[in-house]
Order: sequence, then C-alpha cells, then structure tokens
Amino acid sequence: MNQRRDARRNRARIVAAAAEVFREAGAFAPLDLVARRADVGRGTLYRHFPDRDALVAAVLEMRMTALEDYAATYAGDDLVEHLLVEICALQLDAPGLMTLVRDPAAPPQRLEDLARRTTRLMAGALATAQRAGVVRDDVTLVDVFLTVAMMDGVITARAATPDLAPVDRALDLVLRALRPPERLGLPTPEPALRLPGPGDLDATG
Repeated sequence: MNQRRDARRNRARIVAAAAEVFREAGAFAPLDLVARRADVGRGTLYRHFPDRDALVAAVLEMRMTALEDYAATYAGDDLVEHLLVEICALQLDAPGLMTLVRDPAAPPQRLEDLARRTTRLMAGALATAQRAGVVRDDVTLVDVFLTVAMMDGVITARAATPDLAPVDRALDLVLRALRPPERLGLPTPEPALRLPGPGDLDATG
C-alpha cells in the first residue's frame, strides 16, 4: 500500500514539476530538469512517463482536471467566458504544449479522452450561458472551439516577445463576438485558476 501511495505521489510531483519547467523553459526543456525539480531520479520519471509526449499529455490532463474543478464550483451563468479566459491563461503559461501533442507522430489516443472531457465541459457551459442570455443564441460549440484555436495561434505568434497587448486584444475580440449587445461593455474576466506545484504536494502530504 505504501509503495502504491509513494508511486502516486511521485507521479503527481513529476507532473507538477513538468508544468513548472515547461512554463519556464518551454515544452522541449530537458526532462532531466523535470526530474530534478520533482526530486526524483531519471529512472522514476521514465517509469511513469516513457517519453515527452506522455508527460506533456499528463500535464494537459492535470490542467483539464483543474478546469473541471473550477467549473464545478463556479456559480455564475457566464462560466463559458471564464473558461475561455482560463484556457487562454493556460495557453500563455506554456506556449507550444498543444502544438507538440498535435504532432502527427504522437499517438492520437492520448488526446481522445481530453477531447471528450473538453467537449463535455464547454458544451454544458455554453448551454447554460445561452439559456441565461449571456451568450448569443447563434453561437455554436464549434464557434467556441474556433475561438480557442484562434487564441492559441495569437499566443504562439507572440511567444518570442513579452508583449501581451495582442493577446489581451484578441481575447477582448473573442468575448465581444460571443456576447449579446447588452453585454458588450462588460470587462474581460481576470484568470483565477492556480495549478499546484511540487511544493504544494509536499505540504499536503
């Protein structure tokens, strides 16, 4: 039992460390950096994640879980807007992660579950928003995912510069495209999601 608990803890530490390293050094950072940040050996890292694609997929799964937990506690009808803001912030956090897992050489099954979970989450949020009149009736789920792809393109294009103005402007335009006329003057929500780091896992045991 203790060995299984230790293995689960090591895996969680590796994923949290990878999220930090990818944020600081990019999606192609040496995996040795991840092992050191997680305070595990290379062998332990590769037992859990045989290659970079598997580790990146695990980071994306962690982020998906965080979005689902956020959605479960958010009480407003405008959840879809807040999810788009949080997704944008996560894309900014480590540009290139989605590009890496979209590589044709990456096993597609690693993304299938994430795609299903994302579709379920965004479809529910969109339906709630449209019933409440906070998103236009003619907006479709395809439109919502198109906005995510557009934001990813803007973020990827400015990844080499510190200027966030194009990203902020693009997010403002995206939300204006979704909102009915009476909501066009509302400000863009601020991101609130915080992902755990390896130190947080130490603190919680």
